[in-house]
Amino acid sequence: MRKYVIAFLIWVMIIPIAILNGGLREYVLVDLGVLARPLSGIILSVCIFAVAWFSVPKIKNCVKRDYIIFGVMWFILTNLFDLTAYIKSGEGFSGLLRSYNILTGNTWVLVVLTALISPMTVMKMRKINDIE
Repeated sequence: MRKYVIAFLIWVMIIPIAILNGGLREYVLVDLGVLARPLSGIILSVCIFAVAWFSVPKIKNCVKRDYIIFGVMWFILTNLFDLTAYIKSGEGFSGLLRSYNILTGNTWVLVVLTALISPMTVMKMRKINDIE
């Protein structure tokens, strides 16, 4: 159970990064026009992977299944966090669904897929021993 709490706390570290990334998009990247949203999604995805790269290997005694669970947990938590923001703004679930529309330049799907696969990818890339 401890390793899942640690994985959750690692995900919590992503929240301020995502908020700062949103500020970067709204106040700096906005000058890039239609490129602002896709670039913001790419930046956030890289940040999520970087957090995973430096943090996930510190979780000890994990097996392959744990890394998969971490990714699924991050995927769900990331979507719930975003859904909460859409609910607070009055857009609700339809706002979250719109964020998955890549035709509008939204790269949210890249962000949540990065959250999903980062723990397992880090494990594979860093050749962390699978204790199973």
